[in-house]
Amino acid sequence: MRRRNLTKGMAILLIAACMLSGCGSAAEEEEQRPKRKGRFKEAPQDAGGARRAEEAENPEHMGNEEQAEDGITPEQMDLLKYNYYVELNNDIIDVMDSVGYYYEVVDDTEEFSLLPDTGLTYGYCIYGKNTDILDDCLLLADMEPDFGEMDHMVKEMEEPLRALMETFSAISNNHDYAENQYQKAKEYHAVIYANAGALGETGYEFVEAIAEMSIVRTQEEENRLKEEGMLINYYASRAISIGREVLNEASAQGVGDENLNELDLAEIRKLHDELVEVVADFDAATADNDQLIKESLSNSRPFDGLLDGLIDALEWMMKQAESGELPDMSHSGAPLGSMEHFSYVLGQCIDRYNTVFVE
Repeated sequence: MRRRNLTKGMAILLIAACMLSGCGSAAEEEEQRPKRKGRFKEAPQDAGGARRAEEAENPEHMGNEEQAEDGITPEQMDLLKYNYYVELNNDIIDVMDSVGYYYEVVDDTEEFSLLPDTGLTYGYCIYGKNTDILDDCLLLADMEPDFGEMDHMVKEMEEPLRALMETFSAISNNHDYAENQYQKAKEYHAVIYANAGALGETGYEFVEAIAEMSIVRTQEEENRLKEEGMLINYYASRAISIGREVLNEASAQGVGDENLNELDLAEIRKLHDELVEVVADFDAATADNDQLIKESLSNSRPFDGLLDGLIDALEWMMKQAESGELPDMSHSGAPLGSMEHFSYVLGQCIDRYNTVFVE
């Protein structure tokens, strides 16, 4: 399973993915890496109402009868299961990213071998993942509501996903591989080589299924917010949705930073114009004290200019696409004008949305 463009349908979810080409220690790379909070991190957009039912914090203790006794409605269980599956989606994406970065340093062959002249250290850009969310989702997969094929995919992915999570955690916590001629690294390689392919298409199918579900649920929630006059919340969510649509459009065209100049901007320009209008409406709504009171907000600048920054990032990306030159991705971070930078800013907007409207 090699690295693919994972931004499709994921506000970021796969957002702010580390696209670095520099070298250095894992600690140095962590300092340089774009920071992501525990994403609802970037998940298919949590914006638009993916709120965890607080009454259902411990799914492992809840059968259907216990849910009823605890006053947990089917709607709350549906939301809880969806949220956990989104978090699993985020973990899967992180694991897939780690597989991609692993094979930028190690040859994709059964026998362990470092690639020559990469300038990268073993374990480059690999970050550990614990299996808590996976464990929770395995329990939820056997509980109502029935999520159909997604429940089966969770079970199918368990073994390879768990093996990769545990192995990448071990790699990220050990930095003296060369001292024993990479003997431990060879053991890790056998696990990664055996399980990356096994995760493969099922992992991608799960990510795509969550993305599709997220789009539908977000649209429904945005309609509700608009009908109820929760305009600040609505415009913030809609701005993030437009950002996702930009990434979806680029993905549908098969365009990433490596071929950004091939991006057809016709639909992107329409999305840009809509984003500008939505952000202006957001600003007008936050300037209305009555609206702030209606939505229980005390800060007239809840996004601190992040939505304006999203417009700027999109405009820089459009200019880069038109320039005839590709963004320079050879250094740490995401340069202005890159799709990765736009994704990173979108991820910041999602994090802020979760802080303001969800948490």
